[in-house]
Amino acid sequence: MKRRTFLGAAGLAVGASVVAGCGRPRTTAAPSVPAGPPRRGGRLRVGMMGAGKSESFNPSGATSALINMAMTCAVYDSLVDIGPNMEIRPALATRWTSGKDARTWTLTLREGVTWHDGKPFTVQDVIYTLRWMADPDNQLSVSVANVDLDHVKATGPHGIVIPLKSPDLLFPQTISACWVVQDGTTDFSKPVGTGPFIFASLDQGRQSVCRRNPVYWDKGKPYVDELVIQSIDDNMARVNALLGGQIDVLAQMPFTQARAHASSGIRLLDTPSTASQAFYMAVDRKPFDDVRVRQAMRLLVDRRQLVDVALFGFGTVANDLFGKGLEFYADAIPQRKRDVQQARALLAQAGYADGLTVTLETAAVAPGMVEAATLFAQQAKDGGVTINVSQVDATSYFDPTLQYLQRPFAQTLWAGFANLANFYQYAVLPDGYGNETHWTKEQTGVQVAAAMAATRESAAQSAWLAVQQEQWDAGGYIWWANVNNLDATSSRVAGITPSRYLALGLPSGLANAYFTA
Repeated sequence: MKRRTFLGAAGLAVGASVVAGCGRPRTTAAPSVPAGPPRRGGRLRVGMMGAGKSESFNPSGATSALINMAMTCAVYDSLVDIGPNMEIRPALATRWTSGKDARTWTLTLREGVTWHDGKPFTVQDVIYTLRWMADPDNQLSVSVANVDLDHVKATGPHGIVIPLKSPDLLFPQTISACWVVQDGTTDFSKPVGTGPFIFASLDQGRQSVCRRNPVYWDKGKPYVDELVIQSIDDNMARVNALLGGQIDVLAQMPFTQARAHASSGIRLLDTPSTASQAFYMAVDRKPFDDVRVRQAMRLLVDRRQLVDVALFGFGTVANDLFGKGLEFYADAIPQRKRDVQQARALLAQAGYADGLTVTLETAAVAPGMVEAATLFAQQAKDGGVTINVSQVDATSYFDPTLQYLQRPFAQTLWAGFANLANFYQYAVLPDGYGNETHWTKEQTGVQVAAAMAATRESAAQSAWLAVQQEQWDAGGYIWWANVNNLDATSSRVAGITPSRYLALGLPSGLANAYFTA
């Protein structure tokens, strides 16, 4: 995973009051949840940022928008799940083991599972899914890039051996993106899964409807009879729909609205997450092709102010690296701090002693992005850098067929990665689908491969440190914040556990939801 699973709450326009304010909002206690077993029944209506004509139940598109992720998790199951604290949990696979070299993995599949059309779930469905994912046009292909597909084999009706091209200690996390599709599936217009909800309808750009799976393998779940996911692109309309009772759950509450409505009787689901926001510089485009310019830009950022103002405190300071909280993240690298004097010296060495003017493209596609761009422009003036902020269309900002991946200086937010390997394969390596910084250093691929192939934790830690040190020293990202997951529900909804992994407690959050009254 996971390109833009965060896309759900557009940032609000920057105004003087936003730039002047800072600090995390003080919230009141959420209404208490009644004791006892969850209630059954009801129609759960979830309001989310839509994805227009790209809304789909095809798991391959789950990484392109949070709404697609929610629909995928409703209908399909993965081999393993990622829990609220990033723990690996059984799903369609109940057990996984490997030899000492972490190169061959044996999975035991769950028995007694049926597809929504009544067919039994079999090992052949998993083999088909792995090969389906490997198609270069499949957005999930990175998750099986290391699988030796020619030698995957069944060991019985509920066993499968998955050999790898090179060792991978974290393979269970890697296949968390493996939503299993039925053997032979090519058409996803009427999806058939094994998940908690059964597909009923999809009106792209408006809503999807799913009904409770009465024979779901996770006994008793889901609790609601019907799940309706509504596309509501406007921030205020989405918040007002929750306050007015037109929806029951709001994905990715805008930070400014969380402050304003903290005492309105709604429940805020707030938790630190592995999501991060960044400015990024294309390392092959002037002036960012000079590493001294990239280093100077990083030194001009006041990360604490950005978190307090642009995110209203719903996050923590990042250190120009993605993956805080993931295994093998380089906590040993010292926190980079603002140093205007050093930034000016580096710019002078690069030939910009008289100043530098650049354009930063932004869009209201995630909470705080536009606000952060405006504030960073103010901060950069201290170093003699003029940043002209250009706000562009949010609906196409991350469209790879348009300007995405072609911008020399822009913003991004990544979320939903279960391990560092997935992120670096997807976002940093030269052939990655989301190589925003145009990083082409072949040695990085060698380093990532070595880190993945390490069979001892100490060796893996050392290898991943080398990968991250290179990016911290010379990469094109300015990671300034680790962003909280912040959702909201009506006081009648319970069961959704805030997760560090994804919004709405996904992948299992909506199956756990129930009405208290």
